[in-house]
Amino acid sequence: MGKKKIIALAAVLLAVIAWGTRVYYVNAEVARKYNVETFRIGDIVPIDEAEFKVKNISYGKAEKTNGFTFVPFSVEMEVKNTSDKNVSAINLIETKLAFGYNYYQTRDGEFEPVTLRNLPPGATETILLTYQVDAKFKDTKGKLYLDQHLYKEHVSKEYKKGKRYGIAIEF
Repeated sequence: MGKKKIIALAAVLLAVIAWGTRVYYVNAEVARKYNVETFRIGDIVPIDEAEFKVKNISYGKAEKTNGFTFVPFSVEMEVKNTSDKNVSAINLIETKLAFGYNYYQTRDGEFEPVTLRNLPPGATETILLTYQVDAKFKDTKGKLYLDQHLYKEHVSKEYKKGKRYGIAIEF
């Protein structure tokens, strides 16, 4: 092998090692494990500076719109401020509803956005969210996934351990 080929091969090998080292350090603190803590209806779920629970779920009558059949799915939730200062629980209205790989989000329902943005110490607020769900999911098992902004401290603590963390309510 000629001297030029050896130098070229050494340069390529050095570039591959440099690239591999770079990839390793970029991904060094990326979470490798996923943990979704699951609760049931009625369980009290601790979130940052508050408690949350799903009180009730219900399906409505099927509705047909533009050739699609949907069923209203209602979730009644309650959030209580457990801290000694005003907190924001507005992200509860961003709770995702999932049936397998089918996800739904809504902003329909009954809630007071002003109160949820500034929930006083010790106060309790009820939220009713209504999702429009494909009729085939009526009376099937599903999960509600809480927005991670509601429990940032726990997410951050788990992330430092190399884990991703989430909270779901199973029904």
